[in-house]
Order: sequence, then structure tokens, then C-alpha cells
Amino acid sequence: MFSVQNRKLSFPVAACWLAAFFMLTTFVPTAQAQKSRSNRAPNVNLLDQKAEAAQEQFLNSQAELAREYEEIGEIEKAQSVLRTMLKLSPDLTQIRDKIEALEESRIAGNEVTMEIDPSRGWMPTNVAVQKDKVIRFESTGEFRMLINQTVSPSGFQTEDVKTDLAPGVPLGALMGLIVDGKGKSADPFAVGQKSEVKASQDGQLFVRVNVPPGSKCTGKIRLQITGDIITRENASSGR
Repeated sequence: MFSVQNRKLSFPVAACWLAAFFMLTTFVPTAQAQKSRSNRAPNVNLLDQKAEAAQEQFLNSQAELAREYEEIGEIEKAQSVLRTMLKLSPDLTQIRDKIEALEESRIAGNEVTMEIDPSRGWMPTNVAVQKDKVIRFESTGEFRMLINQTVSPSGFQTEDVKTDLAPGVPLGALMGLIVDGKGKSADPFAVGQKSEVKASQDGQLFVRVNVPPGSKCTGKIRLQITGDIITRENASSGR
């Protein structure tokens, strides 16, 4: 029987013994780990399937919730639910399209229609707007304009936006103006027959036809205002 007791091993022999020892001590745990991982694979697949089923169930329940909100007219709440779904599944274009469709529906639901007398000055629309929110205009009709005013080579006065011809807006064009709570107005902007603008500030919306003061105008313009606006109706309903 071979024994290493009381024997002094040479350096090459000792190195071989140490190498063998480390191979044995490292190989067995590695093999066990590989076996353990192979045993876990079916469990991971099962959990993945459960996760997919849970996600699908969640999306279905959220879609039903969004539909119920839409049915009772709570468009913004329906959009909020859909945005939550979109975060979970950003590749679902149907959700994105539905959010946009609801936004169009919400905006179209805010509507004010009025008749404008071109001979009058700035007229209140009874519409409040918020900065960077969309305002949509669509107007029809026509009018005749008679200007009885002496004009110098400098043209019409443009000093006072409340009474004078507004610079930067075509002569005779329908235009808008936003006045904030302190009575400060932004620059007038052209409305024309059809346009979409973003509010430059919070405030009340006014409209008029850009004609020089003292002009005689006959005819009517019918204006429809929609968009992300605040009307008396949606303000009273809390929308």
C-alpha cells in the first residue's frame, strides 16, 4: 500500500497533488450547479407563461374599464387608463390610435358658435383658453367694407390694438385676441376661414374683423370655435 506519510514530496509531485485536489473540489459544485439550472428551466418557462397570462388579463380588464369610462363621457379618465396600458405594451398601436381618437372626440365636444358683426370692435366669445392648448376656428360668410378715412403714406394706424388696424393680419381678415386676468392682451393673430393655433397665454378669447376704425361693414360672419377650450357648459360640468 502506497503511503505519503513521513515522506517529503518533491515540488513537481506536490504540484500535481494540489492540482488534482482543486480540480475535484471545483468540478463537483459546478456540475451540481449545472444540474440545478437544468432542473429550474421548466419552472422558469412556467412562470413566464403565468406572467404573460396575467399581463393579458390585466390589459383586457383595463380595456373594459376604458370603454366604460368612454360610455359615460369620462374621456380624460378613459385616456388615462389607456396610457397606463401603453406603458406596459408600447408596441400596441391600437391603444395609441384609440387615445388619439378619444382626444379628437374630446376636443370636438367643446364647441361655441357665434355670429360676428364686422362693423363692431372686439367681441367676447365666452371662451377661456389655456397656454399651449389647441384652439380651432372655422368661419363662413362674407361682408362688404366701405372705408371713409384719410390715409397718409404711412398707411393706417397700428398703435392701439383695441381700435386700430392690427399689424401682421390681412386687411378684412377675422382675427383673435387673448386677454389675461389682469387685462393684458397678447398680440392679435389671424383666424381666417379655417385655422388651428396654440394659445399664447391663459385668458379670455375675443374676436373681430381687422378693419380700420370708422369703416362701414355690412354682412355677417358665422364662427365656430372648438378645441381644448373652456366653455360655460364644460366648466359647469367640471370637465
